[in-house]
Amino acid sequence: MPPKHYSFKVKGVLIYENDNPEDDFSIFMTAVDDNHAVMLVREHLRKHAPKGCSIIKGIEKKSA
Repeated sequence: MPPKHYSFKVKGVLIYENDNPEDDFSIFMTAVDDNHAVMLVREHLRKHAPKGCSIIKGIEKKSA
């Protein structure tokens, strides 16, 4: 039986390498738990966001 997945809203800040501007982000992610959701968001940002770093500020579990 596959594990149950939940929906999470992950919020944070992106800090770009060039001139250090900051942008807030909010991403909905389906994952097994909150740690898994953060891991998936970081992977997504690494592949699709401009170079820099991300700071996760909050995560909330959304009810189905």
